[in-house]
Amino acid sequence: MVEILKAKEPPTQAQEMRLFLQNLVYEQVLVELTSQQRTENLTPQRAKEIEVKAKKYLRTSVSKIKLPKTARMSAQAFVNAAATLADKVFAVFKIRGAR
Repeated sequence: MVEILKAKEPPTQAQEMRLFLQNLVYEQVLVELTSQQRTENLTPQRAKEIEVKAKKYLRTSVSKIKLPKTARMSAQAFVNAAATLADKVFAVFKIRGAR
């Protein structure tokens, strides 16, 4: 959100879609980390470390996703992209939600 507010021009549809996808998956990461802190031995320091690294990873990963030329994606394609990206993040950072 801060990036959008600081930008001199409004974001393109593709940029909006990438930001939404990034934020959606980031929220899933936070939910999993919170759950692990409550049920497992995940220290707040380790959770914060994973959070920071996951945010950087997401930013890079989302920028590499190929979107349709019209920057429009079906709802199912968007859900699939978010699920795939979340699974990658969970696997890379060994977060419990990995399948």
